[in-house]
Amino acid sequence: MFRLVVSALVVLSCSSVALAAPSVPTRGQVRGDVVHMNQQFHVNGFNIRIESIRWIASTSPLAARIASLPQMEAPTAPNGFLEFKVLKKNTQSGTAPGAGLLKIMAFYRDGTQADDGVAYPFSTSFHYVGSSSTNIYPGQGMTVYYFIENVPQPSKQNPLTKLVISDPSMYNDPGYPKVYRLLNPVLTP
Repeated sequence: MFRLVVSALVVLSCSSVALAAPSVPTRGQVRGDVVHMNQQFHVNGFNIRIESIRWIASTSPLAARIASLPQMEAPTAPNGFLEFKVLKKNTQSGTAPGAGLLKIMAFYRDGTQADDGVAYPFSTSFHYVGSSSTNIYPGQGMTVYYFIENVPQPSKQNPLTKLVISDPSMYNDPGYPKVYRLLNPVLTP
């Protein structure tokens, strides 16, 4: 009889532990810091969506044009630029003077880490739009480009494994994470 009671208690305790421990995290347990390509996230007054990422070789004519932009430097071969095409929408109640700066860090499988400290926004016509030269009104948005200089070309053997995206001051609006991680980003050919 004693064995039967102990066996029943063991079975009940195992099943209650299994029921108490959720196998999948609930919505409240998941932090909002992991994002995906083309997924909207919020940084300092803007909703942001990374539409595409591409690598531009230092020998490309486009690389020479990018290197001539303010705050940019030419990469040394065989390195190049990582270009981020980003849609930004002003969620503030007032006009935003410019598209805002970002800090984007790129991590490769081999441990290489690259960032410029501050990534500056440029318009589709490659004009700097990070200051009061361009006003973005509430609810409006624009497509901008950010670049990381002097990075190796991602490959099958050494792909990009992670991007870490934040405001350069590590500030974000209340209720939003200070840092976002984009895992296994896909490059556009």
